[in-house]
Amino acid sequence: MKLRLPQPTQLSSLSIAFVSLWLFAAGPQGLPAQDATKDSEQTKQSNEGQADLDEAVIQRIDAQSGEQLESVTTLLESAIKKGLDEENQSFAKKMLASVQLQRGQALAGAILRATGRQQLQVRDEALRELAKAVEHDPTLVEAYLLIARLNMLPLPGGDQKSVLDASAKAIELLKDDPLQQSEAYWMRSAAQSDEELRLADLNAALKADPNNLKAMQERAGIRLKNGDVESALEDLETVLLKDPTNQQVAGAAVEQLVNMNRLDEAIELITKLLAASPSEGMYRMRAILHRSSGKIEQAASDLNKAIAMAPKDPMTLLQRAEVALDREDIKSAKEDYRIALQVAPQIVNLDQVIGLRSRIALMENRLADAINDAQMLTDRNPDNLFHRLRLASLFTLDNRPRKAIQVLTEILQADPENVGVLRSRGDAFLSVGDHQKAIEDYESAVSSVEQSEIDGADEIQKQEAAGIYNNLSWVLATSPISDVRDGKRSLELAEKAASLTNFEAPHILSTLAAAHAETGNFEKAVQWSEKAVQLGDQEDHEQLEQLELELESYKKGEAWREKQETEENQVPILSPEDLIDT
Repeated sequence: MKLRLPQPTQLSSLSIAFVSLWLFAAGPQGLPAQDATKDSEQTKQSNEGQADLDEAVIQRIDAQSGEQLESVTTLLESAIKKGLDEENQSFAKKMLASVQLQRGQALAGAILRATGRQQLQVRDEALRELAKAVEHDPTLVEAYLLIARLNMLPLPGGDQKSVLDASAKAIELLKDDPLQQSEAYWMRSAAQSDEELRLADLNAALKADPNNLKAMQERAGIRLKNGDVESALEDLETVLLKDPTNQQVAGAAVEQLVNMNRLDEAIELITKLLAASPSEGMYRMRAILHRSSGKIEQAASDLNKAIAMAPKDPMTLLQRAEVALDREDIKSAKEDYRIALQVAPQIVNLDQVIGLRSRIALMENRLADAINDAQMLTDRNPDNLFHRLRLASLFTLDNRPRKAIQVLTEILQADPENVGVLRSRGDAFLSVGDHQKAIEDYESAVSSVEQSEIDGADEIQKQEAAGIYNNLSWVLATSPISDVRDGKRSLELAEKAASLTNFEAPHILSTLAAAHAETGNFEKAVQWSEKAVQLGDQEDHEQLEQLELELESYKKGEAWREKQETEENQVPILSPEDLIDT
C-alpha cells in the first residue's frame, strides 16, 4: 500500500534538512522548477490505480464466490489500466493471475455438474480464464497443468497442441518438483503423435517418479504393441503389485498372457496379486484360467473362495454352475443356477444364463430344450461362431444332420477355409452317406492344415490335424462306393494321423489297419488292428466291439466297408411357448 507523506507544515527540521541535502546533491544548480513539476506529474499518473489496487487487496482476502472474484478482477484490471509504479504493477498482475486461476479452477470443477453443450461452454470459459492467468503470470504452473488437463477431457474440441505447449511449460517450471513434473510428462505423452516421443516422455515421467502407475501402464501398452512382451509384463506386474485392486490392468495383463498361450504365467501373476490383496474378482479370474487348463478341481476351489467373499454374486454362482457341469454334477449346477436367478431375476435373459440352461438341458437329455436355447443365442448373435457351432452340434446329437449341414454351410459361406467347420460338415455329410461331399470337405481341411506348421504346433493343434487326417483316411479306405476309395492316399493320411498321436490312439490305429487292408496288405492290417483292440481293451474304449469285428474281417482277408445313413429325426422341435409347463 502506498505510504502517505506528512503535510509540509508537519515536516520536522531534520526532514527539511534531509530534503535540502537531497536537492543539493542533484547538482550545483539544484533541480529546475519545471523538471520537478514534470516528475511530480509522472509519479502522480503512475499511481492513479493505487486506490483500486488497495481496494482489490482488501476484497481479495474473503473472495470466494464467482461474483466476489469478478469484482476483484475488475478492480485489478482497472488499477493496471489507470497506472501503477513498476513494483505495484508486477504485484497487481500476479494477484490478477491468482484470481483468474481460482476462477478457472472453479469452472473446471463445474464441468462434471454440467451436461451436453453446457460442458463445452464451461470448459472453454475456464480455458479463457487460465489463458489470461498465464499471460499475467507466466510462472503460474498450476494454470499450465489445468490447461493441459482440460484439453485432455473426453469432450469435443480438445486441442492437442495446447496440451503439448502447456505441459512443456509445466515441465520446465517443475524442475524442483519431480512428482508434479512426472505428471506433466505423462500428460505431454498423451498428446504426442509420434510413438517414440510418447515413449520418451513416459520414460522421463517414470525417471522423475518411479511410482507413476499411469505412466507405467501406458508404457506397458506401447511395449506390448512393439512386441517387447517381457518388459511390458514387468511394467504390468509392478502396477498390479502396487495397486492389486486395479481390475482393468489385471484383466489386460492376464488377457495378454492368455493370448500368448502362457496360462501358467497368467495364473502365477494372479496368485501374486491374491497374496497381496485377496479379492473375489481375482479368484474368479484364476478359476477361468484353471478351467481352460482342464484343472476343474482347482477352478471349483477358487470359485468356492470367491463365493465365500461375495455369497450373493450371481455371475460367480453361474460360473460355479458351469464348473459343476464339467464335473457332471447336475444337481449342484441347478442349485447354483436357481440361487443366481433368485438373487438377480433380471439376468434370466443374459447369454451366459441361456447357455448354461442349454447345457443343463443337454445333460438331462432334453435335446429339444437345449436346441431351443441354442437357437435363441444364435438368432440373437448371428455372427457368434461358438453359438452356431453349438447349435450344429446339438442338431447332430438329435439325429438332425441335415439341419447341422445347413448351419455349417452358412458359416462356410462367410469363412470358407475354417478347418474346424469343414471337418464338422464333412462328418455330417458322412453320417448321411454323402461320401463324395464328405471327402471334398476333408480335403479342403487337410489343405489348410498342411499350409500351417504342424511340427511346431501345440498338442491340441496336432490332435485336431490327426482327427482330420484320420476321418479322410477312413472314408477313402472303407467307403462301399468304389469310385471314392483310394487306398494309397488313405494309407498316407493314416500314417500321418498315427504319427501325430504317437501310435497310441485305438481309433486311429483302426484306420491305419483299414488303409493297409484296402491296399491288400492284410498282414499289416491284422498287426495294427490287434494293437487297436489291445489299446481299446485297456482303455475300455466305447467302440471296442467294432474294433474286434474289424480284426476278424482282416483275418479273413476282407477289407472293411462302412456307410452310415443316419435317418433324419422328423419330430418337430416345439418352441418354449408351445410346451406344457410340468
